[in-house]
Amino acid sequence: MIATSEQIRVSLRVLHLEDNPVDAALIQTELRERNIPCSVTRICTQENFEAELQKGGVDLILSDSQLPGFDTLSALTRAREICPTVPFIFVSGTASPKVKADAFVRGASDFISKEDLPKLARVLEWLFFLNKLEHAISPLPEVGMPVIVQCKEFRCLGYFDRQGTWRDFEKSSELSEVVAWFNL
Repeated sequence: MIATSEQIRVSLRVLHLEDNPVDAALIQTELRERNIPCSVTRICTQENFEAELQKGGVDLILSDSQLPGFDTLSALTRAREICPTVPFIFVSGTASPKVKADAFVRGASDFISKEDLPKLARVLEWLFFLNKLEHAISPLPEVGMPVIVQCKEFRCLGYFDRQGTWRDFEKSSELSEVVAWFNL
């Protein structure tokens, strides 16, 4: 169930990296039709992106995977440096499996095809509503339970140990700069 505008008390501030005005309008229409109240700032240059990040106050970043003269994977990396907890979702018509894999390694929250725009509302519901409720009930995961851990510059499978330290699930090495975690 998608949250209705009555259930959402504030409007999401969305930074949208998109050079095609038709695609931008389609995405905004999808958000409006799914009752996701938001104000969208559309940009298509690296300079404008950097300026918006520096201003702050962004709740969500949506990005096409390819913009002329603008490396969107670098934009993701920069966003993780400046605002590591802000979800960054690629919404793209085409992308190679390598680009998708690189996006997730660099900390993308999701990668959605423009042909499957209804998925965007489901992802936003989870990111902004269901996940927040879950964290309010249980502020930390069960000791040793595998969860997705978002560090400042990457995301991995990790766990919280008995000493209160975040650890990499595969290597048991300590994780630093943990900014969020998500149940599997």
